Amino acid sequence: MTDDGLRGLLREMREQPLPADSLARVRMRVAQGVQRRRRWKIGAFVLAPVCALAIALALRSPAPPQLRLPGLPPVRVEPAVMRTEPPPVVRRNAVRRKPVARRPAEPPVLIRIETPDPDVVILLVGN
Repeated sequence: MTDDGLRGLLREMREQPLPADSLARVRMRVAQGVQRRRRWKIGAFVLAPVCALAIALALRSPAPPQLRLPGLPPVRVEPAVMRTEPPPVVRRNAVRRKPVARRPAEPPVLIRIETPDPDVVILLVGN
């Protein structure tokens, strides 16, 4: 069947009248589907906050237990005594050490490595 034949068939079907009971059944099914969708939306809006509240209550940490400490004797606090004179200054003599005799500086060790390439020379310097 070609496109032109299919178009002609659809035109013929459009020209035929629909039975009234078929039209009524289709409208009832559409109305039921719409009602069903509305129920789900209303249920979702009611159920979502309830679930969020239940999860929040389940994840909440319980109150810490109340600890009872044994009775401690009262602490006596003595008032601070103010000094009128500054504390004595203790002088310490600086420790004198003998100068450390240093060894004469040794010349650094130099190792020269030549490679087959005349432009590359490796120099290693160490103590």
